[in-house]
Amino acid sequence: MLAVAGVSAFTLMVLAQPATASNLTATNGRSSVLSIEPSNGAGGGVLVGIIGGDAALRVGATPGHEVIVLGYAAEPYLRISTDGSISVNTRSPATALNQTRNGGTGEGTADASAEPEWLSLERSGEVVWHDHRIHSMTTADQGHGWSISLLVDGTPVTINGELRIEPQPLIVPWVLLIGAVAAVAVLVGRRRPTSTALVTAGVAASVSMVLAALVTVATPTELGRDLLPVVVTIAAWLTCVIGSLTPHRMRIGFTIASAALSAGFLSTMLRNLSCAIPVPIIGPPIIDRVAVSAAVATVIATFILAVIGAGQPQDPTAPINAGSPAAG
Repeated sequence: MLAVAGVSAFTLMVLAQPATASNLTATNGRSSVLSIEPSNGAGGGVLVGIIGGDAALRVGATPGHEVIVLGYAAEPYLRISTDGSISVNTRSPATALNQTRNGGTGEGTADASAEPEWLSLERSGEVVWHDHRIHSMTTADQGHGWSISLLVDGTPVTINGELRIEPQPLIVPWVLLIGAVAAVAVLVGRRRPTSTALVTAGVAASVSMVLAALVTVATPTELGRDLLPVVVTIAAWLTCVIGSLTPHRMRIGFTIASAALSAGFLSTMLRNLSCAIPVPIIGPPIIDRVAVSAAVATVIATFILAVIGAGQPQDPTAPINAGSPAAG
């Protein structure tokens, strides 16, 4: 039953990936801001940055300045008031279109020509949103220039930028690393497969839990933080801990369930191995790729060792029953 639950969670994570498109994801696109015109940003009242390679645009206003971001039809879309409070125009078509990185359809009430209806959000002094002008919306788009229009204290300001498509890194080294780590783990643990499988499952769960937490922290709240990966990886770790306290005959079930939960999360991270810009995590991209590869390798080793252990009547590390023939 535990193994079935773990596999079910793995399936849930895989199927949930399209639904989590609002979160940051590995990409080959890199957007950069080239200029702000006029060069002083209407008195220096606007600050601009890119999040996640090409995922989202961040615009901030210095205290005392009002910034209005214009949508795709030059309609008022987002507003930063002089006191730092944030509002969104619910009549702007961009409000619905920018909910996810992949876009969507506009709501029935959207009308770019209508009088703005401002909905207050928070007082943070900056706005973050998926602007589809700064990333590719089709595979045919291999890079382009872009511009975003603002009103800073009523003065028109234009942010000019460029999207470049970075070459994909070679995935072969990471596949070899995964295979090598998994092979070593299996060779080392083949004499005590059940106990070693529990250890490798614990390593995979621990690394996955850290990765899930870092991705969640790196995702701005405006883009919609998804807590499912954190919940799944914590469940994987707890399942492994509980498995270490159970009798041998039940341990394999907990081990497989934990590994399946970790695998479900790691399936959402595999793009980091084949994309130029991985999901933002603290440190250089190579650290992220090594961590993902190591976690995937330990999951693979866990499943192999669990199968080997299931074919043995008893783990060699388990104590011998005093009442068994062997004890005599």
